[in-house]
Amino acid sequence: MLKCVICEEEIPELRIKALPKVKTCINCSSTERVAGFPLITSKTSYSELQIVSQEIAQELYAKQDRKGSIATGVQFRQLPPPKLSNFE
Repeated sequence: MLKCVICEEEIPELRIKALPKVKTCINCSSTERVAGFPLITSKTSYSELQIVSQEIAQELYAKQDRKGSIATGVQFRQLPPPKLSNFE
């Protein structure tokens, strides 16, 4: 098991699988958490993923009509990209 370079706690195996070059645990990570929302590009399929910050994700969840589809009433394409992601 790998250990975090900051706190020396063990890094979970699933985190290592997702990010093979990871050097820090989740608590010590300096990157911002992000959320992904599928973009509807045709009537029956999703082909893009909009990545947004947690703050914007919370706003979008609050605006959504939970009785409809995930993108009901929300314009994802007009949002700016987040400053950081977990994949950098």
